[in-house]
Amino acid sequence: MASPARRLLFVADDRETVEFCASVAEPFGFIVRRAGDRAGLATALDSFGPDAVLFDPDTDGGDVLPAMSKIPATGAVFMLVGLPESRSVRRAAQLAAELGLTVAGLLARPVLQEGLEVALRALSDEAPSYTPAEIAEAVMRGDITAWYQPQVRRTAEGWRIDGAEALARWQHPDHGLILPDAFIPTAEAVGQIAAITDCVLRTSLEQLGVWRRAGTRLRVCAKLTPDLVTDPDFPDRLVTLTREYDVAPAFLVIQVPEAGLQDADAGFRAMLARLRVLGFGVAMEHFGAGVSSASELYQTPFSELKLDGRISMRLPEDEDAARFARAVVAMAEPLGLTVTAEAVETQESLAALAEIGCERAQGYAVSRPLPATEFQAVLREWNRLSA
Repeated sequence: MASPARRLLFVADDRETVEFCASVAEPFGFIVRRAGDRAGLATALDSFGPDAVLFDPDTDGGDVLPAMSKIPATGAVFMLVGLPESRSVRRAAQLAAELGLTVAGLLARPVLQEGLEVALRALSDEAPSYTPAEIAEAVMRGDITAWYQPQVRRTAEGWRIDGAEALARWQHPDHGLILPDAFIPTAEAVGQIAAITDCVLRTSLEQLGVWRRAGTRLRVCAKLTPDLVTDPDFPDRLVTLTREYDVAPAFLVIQVPEAGLQDADAGFRAMLARLRVLGFGVAMEHFGAGVSSASELYQTPFSELKLDGRISMRLPEDEDAARFARAVVAMAEPLGLTVTAEAVETQESLAALAEIGCERAQGYAVSRPLPATEFQAVLREWNRLSA
C-alpha cells in the first residue's frame, strides 16, 4: 500500500520560489501549496492540513506560529532565513518552543535544491542516520570533498573572482549530495573532524594545483576548528600537502572562528604565528559578532578579517551597520589586514561595500557553493562580465 502524500505549505509571496520548491518536492511524495498572504493562512492550515510549513520569520513569525499551534496535526516548521543567528530567527524559535512546535530546520535564502532536498528527506522517511563507521568509509572512499563558494576582489574594473571558500560536501552513492549539518555533528562527537578537514584541505590543494597549471591564480580559504589548529603537527601536515600539490602556502588561508578565540591559550596563538611564518594566510572569521575584542588584532598574527554576515546584510539600509563596516575597513588598513565581507546576498550590498572601501566579498550575490567544474564556468562568466 502506497504511503499517503505529504503536504508542504509555503507562506510566501514569491510564486517562482514556490513553483521551484514544488518541482523539487514532488519526487519525495510532497504536495506543495502557497498561502500568499496572512489572511489566507488560517484557511490554508485548516483546509490543506500541512505536514510542514515554511515561512520567513522576518515578516510572518508573529502570525504563522500562533496559527499553527491551533492545528494539532501540523508537523514541522522550517524557517526561511538569511542568517541563522539573526534576532528574528531567535525570537521565532523561542515562540515556537513556547507554543510546543518543532522547528525542524532553517533554509537559506535563496532556496537551493541541495538544501531543500536535505529538509525533504528529514520530513519524509528517507532521512538516513549516518554512523561513525559510514562517515569513516566515506572519508576513505574520497566521497567527502570540497565545494567552493567564490570570493570576489574589488578592482578598478569592478568585482572579480580571485578565490573561494572551501566547504565540505558528501556525495553519497545512494542518497546523493549530503550537506555538512547531516554528518559534521557526529564527526565532531567521535573525533572524526580532523579526517574530514584533511579531506577538504587535500581536495582544495589538489584543485589549487590544477588551477595553477591552467594559468589561473586563485586562493582558497578553509575553516578549521580551534582544537584542530592546536594540533602541533598541523602546520607540518599543511606544508607537506602544499609540496605534494606544488602550491605556494600563500594561496591557502586558514579561517579561525572569532568565537574560538575566547579561551585561546598561548599555544594556540603560537600555532597561528607558525602558520603565518610558513607563509599561510590566517583569517578571523565572523569579525563583529561581538565575541572577541579588537585587541585580538595585534595579539594574534592575522592577515585577514572576515566581516560578520549580520553586518554585511544590513549595509544597504542600516547606517549604523555601514558606519561599523567603514570603521573596520579603516582600522584594518594600517594593520595590514585584508577585509572580506561574509554573507553578501544582494548587488546592493556589494555596491555598499565598494563605497566604504571593502576589498573582498563572498555570498549568494556572487554565487552559491559549487563543485570545481561548475566553479570554473562561473569564474569565466563573472570575470568576463566584470572586464
